[in-house]
Amino acid sequence: MNILIVEDNPLCWEKLAQFLRSEEYSLHLAKTPLEAFNYSSEADLIMVNAEFSSGGVNLSRELRSRGYSRPLILLAIESLDDVLRAEADDWLEAPFHRQEVLLKVKLLLMRYYMWNLNTTPRFSERLFKYGQYN
Repeated sequence: MNILIVEDNPLCWEKLAQFLRSEEYSLHLAKTPLEAFNYSSEADLIMVNAEFSSGGVNLSRELRSRGYSRPLILLAIESLDDVLRAEADDWLEAPFHRQEVLLKVKLLLMRYYMWNLNTTPRFSERLFKYGQYN
């Protein structure tokens, strides 16, 4: 599964990357809106920092208007209005906690593929390998 993280804060990127790599997700970092647009077609899920220097909420809306229909998580929100304006599927508030990040990513991916692509149970079983918790 490919996850695009749109983030210009190296500390935030490293924290999220550490959590997600531990579950074998493939990650890509976009530091500019252009990078986000260029990689979005390959991403199974996008995480956008609401505090992104170029405007994370507006960037999320632009991704949606360009046809990105897969899961989108807004990070570090100031209010739930940000989530609505960004047309995001879910949100994570800083500080990020490993279990919460992994659970939300896993559930959004599972729902997307099961509901939108009419996947077989075998595919959803493979999807469950991501995000196993001890």
